[in-house]
Amino acid sequence: MIAALATPSSLHDGELTLLPLDSGIPALLVAASYDDEITRWTQVPQGMTLLDAGLVVAGWAGNERVVRLQVCLPELSPAGLVTVWINARDKAEVGYWLLEAARGHGVARRALAMLCDWTFASSDIDELELTTLPGNTASEKVAAACGFDDAGFIELDVKGERRSLRLWLRARDEEKRSAAGQRASVGT
Repeated sequence: MIAALATPSSLHDGELTLLPLDSGIPALLVAASYDDEITRWTQVPQGMTLLDAGLVVAGWAGNERVVRLQVCLPELSPAGLVTVWINARDKAEVGYWLLEAARGHGVARRALAMLCDWTFASSDIDELELTTLPGNTASEKVAAACGFDDAGFIELDVKGERRSLRLWLRARDEEKRSAAGQRASVGT
């Protein structure tokens, strides 16, 4: 059983930075809730108000089983969110989403690789899970480029509905493969 995850102060990869959440996160969530690709493929609900988003963020406070970091670029800050958490099956899982302006430039791949590398380096976690909804080929490409292997399907709740999701796994020993994947160009 994994008890807690400690949030880093920041993680850097050239111009890409992962930072702890700040007061601007509710506005980022509102923007995400009006992005059809984000609401289609993630748990972000559609049409959030700033009050809704503020309440969500307030509910996140103090949860030591989740690390959320904002994805920041010089020209678009924040550009999205990456998360690692201990899921209901007591497994470490990662997730990510980016606003439209940040997609298609390798940002998701770089941000996910940084998050995975940090998680393995700062914890005793030996394996990470990632799930994708069928048809989300962009996220599947990111997962594969970051050293995740297709592990079949798993049934999970997605916005109150039981769905079949593709399960991806990455073991700690895949850290070196991730570094090579960061150098490969993936269009997400």
